[in-house]
Amino acid sequence: MARSDQLRREISSLETKVAGLQQDQTRAQKTANDATAAARRKRDEAARTKSDSTRRMALSTAERKEKEATTASSKVADLSRKIADANKSIATKRTALRSAEDSEQRDRDRAVERRRQKEQNEQRARDREDGRRRQKEKDHAREVARLSRPATQIRYVEVQPPKPEPLRVLYLTANPHTIETTIEYSDGSSETNGVWLRVDQEVRQVKQSLRASKWRDLVTIEHLPAATGMDLVDGLNDHRPHVVHFSGHASGWGVLLEDEAGSQDGAEVEFALLAKVLGATDEPPRLVVLNACESLEGADDLLRTVPTVIGMSESITDLAAVTFAARFYAAIAAAQSVATAVEQARTAMQMASLEDSHLPEIRTREDVDPTSLVLVTSVP
Repeated sequence: MARSDQLRREISSLETKVAGLQQDQTRAQKTANDATAAARRKRDEAARTKSDSTRRMALSTAERKEKEATTASSKVADLSRKIADANKSIATKRTALRSAEDSEQRDRDRAVERRRQKEQNEQRARDREDGRRRQKEKDHAREVARLSRPATQIRYVEVQPPKPEPLRVLYLTANPHTIETTIEYSDGSSETNGVWLRVDQEVRQVKQSLRASKWRDLVTIEHLPAATGMDLVDGLNDHRPHVVHFSGHASGWGVLLEDEAGSQDGAEVEFALLAKVLGATDEPPRLVVLNACESLEGADDLLRTVPTVIGMSESITDLAAVTFAARFYAAIAAAQSVATAVEQARTAMQMASLEDSHLPEIRTREDVDPTSLVLVTSVP
């Protein structure tokens, strides 16, 4: 039995008891009033009569009635105390009842919220599974199409050792997907979810971490928001970046950039084509960072052009991606090696209790050692 139900039963029982006591009190008060009136009459009678025997009898009756009135008055007083005690107990239990009702309502609300969260998680799991299934189907179709095409020739460029100059980072972000889904719950509420990524927050955190770094003046960030394929080509020409960083959507097949028409679907660029674009420059980048889901799948294609690739082995959350990027570039700007920078970023993710700390991985050519690859050195 719930605590509130028990208190209601106890309050009801006390209220019934009070009603009975009040009835007894009314009867006792009537008895006291009647006896007092009768005693007064007998004393009046004794005062008027001239007969001694009648006087004695009247006085005796008056005394008896007065005792009866006194007894009844005592009972009235006792019943008043009992009624007061019962009413006090009722008031205390009503206060306890309100607290119990509030507590039980909170428990019900929490139970409803837990059910809602469970439904949300189940729906999200179904959505993720549907998304993975659709992506696998698309990847399979693209792989079949790729295998049916003549082999793409990609230029393998020997990268020169870094010069003592500021490190140039071309930072591309893209989030063309604007698909939203609405989930209806059993309690009548609904929730709308989209696939927006916090790419602007990532860039802001990276710049903030660089401002606090020792060699902050030796790292420049050129941010290209809502980046298209042509933005990448122009960025390679205009800035000659040492590092190309992409933050957005990816899969095991390629990355998703904005298309020139600005559609919501974006332009999908397979990793082999991305490698060809990066190689179509006199000064290809030394490092490509793909801060996007499942992007490590493109490492083999990209290593045909660039010497070092960092990607994510599985799907990564927004918070983990932001944390990784901020700490990675903070370490790079502190003249740490690429391997150490990745390890520091992983450690920061672990300290933030993020489960994605194992996702960032480095892939290099055979002649490249990430533990000795330092991208920032002080200028004499």
